[in-house]
This record gives sequence, structure tokens and C-alpha cells, in this order.
Amino acid sequence: MTRILLNALVCLFPVLLLAPAAQADATLTMKDVGGKMDSVIEVKGHMVRISAPGQPDYMLFDTKRDVAIHVSSANGQYMEIDRASMAEMADSVARMQKEMAPQMAQMRERLKNLPPQQRAMIEQQMGGRVDLGAMEAKPAGKVTTVKRGSDKIAGFKCQRYDVMNGKAQVADVCVASDAGAGMSKADFSTVSAATRFMRDMAAGAQKMSAGMGAPQLSMGDVKGVPVATKDLRSGREFRLVNVSDEALDDARFTAYRSLSKKEMPKMR
Repeated sequence: MTRILLNALVCLFPVLLLAPAAQADATLTMKDVGGKMDSVIEVKGHMVRISAPGQPDYMLFDTKRDVAIHVSSANGQYMEIDRASMAEMADSVARMQKEMAPQMAQMRERLKNLPPQQRAMIEQQMGGRVDLGAMEAKPAGKVTTVKRGSDKIAGFKCQRYDVMNGKAQVADVCVASDAGAGMSKADFSTVSAATRFMRDMAAGAQKMSAGMGAPQLSMGDVKGVPVATKDLRSGREFRLVNVSDEALDDARFTAYRSLSKKEMPKMR
């Protein structure tokens, strides 16, 4: 369950960055250019709801409480995720990684000379839990950004950046620093708060999932609200395509309260 939650946070990171909390209702349609996971982002008051068409699970973000809520409708459960719980989990994972370091070093030594096919078979037998190639990779270079001109996407003026990991470009993002598409300054301020929270959560999840084959996407020191992102390593690309101000039903943001609350898993 812990790994599923971490991977969900990583995969949803580009979508969550775009969730604006507004005083008036708003619905944003986020297009997965590859056609894998289009997303609907709904906003009512201080609540943001992020879902994928046809999927029972969704995420909420409460800007007043500074907490994310993972809702599993199929299981009748929800889980609250705050900064303290994520920090505690990160500490536990770091401790486990340190304890396992000698064993992992022995495994790398035994497997490094195996033929590629045999090595791939062993990784498959391990259920994909460990990416041996990633384990042997050199430490990641410093993440930096390079400005590449401006653009306008779905009514938002945005600054384009190349995201660099060392000398290699790993992502292309377009970031809005001011309100657009009819959104008020207050709305945009709340969007920025949600962006900072979810960026921190995703960064923590990425750090914890290092060496587990999870996709990595970092925006370095870029500040603002991304309205388009492309991970050049995974090929995943998201783009805001529509903004609507139709009224939304309160139940879409409050129905989870009738479900059973599940606590964050503890890692010993």
C-alpha cells in the first residue's frame, strides 16, 4: 500500500500542480497528450478535487487544513496526508535504506557480471520492486532550469523552461506566475499554495522511491503554476486544454467524510 501511494503521488504530480482553488467554482480539463490518463480538476471554495474519468479513486486538497486526502471509493476508505506524516515516512524509508545498504551492495556485486537477459529475469522475479540499473546509477546531477521564451496556454501566459539534470535536459515546463483564464488573483494565490504543498509531497515520494523504478520529475527551483509539463525521460506530457466556471455539487468534495478513515502506514 505504501509503494502504491508513493507511485500515485509521483504519477499525479504534474496534474496536481495545476489544481487551482477558487472562490468561485471551476473545472479544468487536463489532457494527457499520450492518451493514457486525462484528468478533471474541480475547485469549490478551498477544496480541490483531482480525478481521472472512469477511475473510482481520486485526490482532494484542503487548502485551509494544508492536507491532501486520498479517497478510495471502491474500498470505502480515505487517507489524509500531511507534511508531518510524509516527513515521518521519509525518515523511516531513509533508515531502512541505510540498514539495507550492505545487502544491496552484495547483490550488485553478484549480479553486475550476469548477461543482460539473466539479469532482466531476476529483476522480473523480484516483481519489479527494485530497479537494479537505477541502483547502480551515478548520483543525480544538480537540477537547474533555463528560460526558453514565453507561451500562452488555455488563457494563461506562461514562461517556458528547460529542466536540466546536470547537462542533460529531463523536462520541459511552462509556468504561469499570474492569474489567467478569468481566474482572480485570490484564486491564483490559493493555486500557488496547493502547488507548493503537492510539489513538496511529490518530491518526498520521489526521494523515497529512488531505486524502485518509479518515474522522476523535478522542476528544480521554478516557482509558479505549471500549465504544461513534459517529462522527456518517460515521455509523459500534460497540457491544460479547458477551463469552465459551472457550479459544482458540494457532495463531490464532502462525500468522502462518510467513508472509513485509514491511517497512514507506519514503517518500522
